[in-house]
Amino acid sequence: MDDAVEMRRVGAESAILETRFSTAEDLSDIVNRVPLVFPRHVTNVIAEFDPFDSGLADVADSVDSAIREQHRSPEVSLQLWQSGRTVYKFNRREAWDEAAQVLADRGFQVSRAGAEYAVSVCYTPKTAVVGFNRIADSLSSWPGGEVRLSRPAEQVSRAEFKLEELFKEHGLPFGHSGTALDYGAAPGGWTRILAERGFRTTAVDPGDLDPAVLKRPDVVHERTTAGNFIRESDRRFDLIVNDMKMSPTRSSQLMIDSLPLLKRHGMCIVTLKTGSHHVLSQLDESFAILRRGYTIEFARQLRHNRNEVTVVLRALD
Repeated sequence: MDDAVEMRRVGAESAILETRFSTAEDLSDIVNRVPLVFPRHVTNVIAEFDPFDSGLADVADSVDSAIREQHRSPEVSLQLWQSGRTVYKFNRREAWDEAAQVLADRGFQVSRAGAEYAVSVCYTPKTAVVGFNRIADSLSSWPGGEVRLSRPAEQVSRAEFKLEELFKEHGLPFGHSGTALDYGAAPGGWTRILAERGFRTTAVDPGDLDPAVLKRPDVVHERTTAGNFIRESDRRFDLIVNDMKMSPTRSSQLMIDSLPLLKRHGMCIVTLKTGSHHVLSQLDESFAILRRGYTIEFARQLRHNRNEVTVVLRALD
C-alpha cells in the first residue's frame, strides 16, 4: 500500500500495518485483485490492551466511539481468536463472554455472527488488538479466518476440507452442475465433493477410489495418469481440479497442458505445494506459467492448506 508507514508483528500469524489513510476495505480489495495469497483476515485497529493486566473494559470508551462513528445500528458480531501460543489464564469462551458483556453494557446487541459489522479481538503473546469493520471487508466471516468445518460421516479424506472451505467461504462462480475432471483423485475426497455439488465427475488416478465414491452414478473412474488422460481424451469439462503432490511448477504446467480439455471459459482449481522454503519465488514462477493460459481469479493460503496455496483459474479466450 502506497501510504504504509510501519508494519509491526504482534503474533505468529498477525501484524499491525499503520497507514496514513487506507482502511481494511482498501487492503481487502488489494488482496482480492493482486492477488496477495497469505492474508486471511483484516480489520481496522481501534485499540490495544495488555491481556495480562486488563481487558476490553479498559479501552471500552475508544471502542464505543469508533463503533458509533462508523455504524449506527446497535447490532454487532463479536469475533475473538488467538494468534500464536499464549499463556493466558482464561480460555476463548471466557474471553468472549467477558467482552460480550462489556459491549452489552454499552447498549450493543452482540452475536457471534450474522451482523454486518464486527468487533474483532485478537489475542497475541504480547498484546490484544481490537478492530472494527464490515465483515464483507474482512476476507473471511470467521474470526481470524479460522474456518472450522465439521467432518461428515461420508468423508473419505481430510483433503476434502480444502475444497469445501473454498466453496463455502469464497463465493466463486463454479455453479452447481456440469462436468468436472479430478486429477490424482484417489481415494476420492474431492471427487465426492464435486459430485455432491452436482458435477458429473471423471476421477483420474491409477489407484483405487473409496467404494462409496466409486458406486455413485455421477462418478467415472479412469485408472490412468493425468498425462495419459490428457494425451488420449477428447472430452471437454467445465471444471478441472488438481490436488496432486507435485512441485508448483509441474502442477502449473499440467494445468497449461489441460487447456484443450476445458470448455470455453472453463475453470480450474489447483493447490500449489510450496512447502516452507522459497515460497514467494515458487509462487512467482508458477503464476507466470499459469498466466500463459489463464486469468488467476483467486489465490489464497486457506486455513486447511498448510504449506500450500489454493489457486482458482479461468481459461483465457
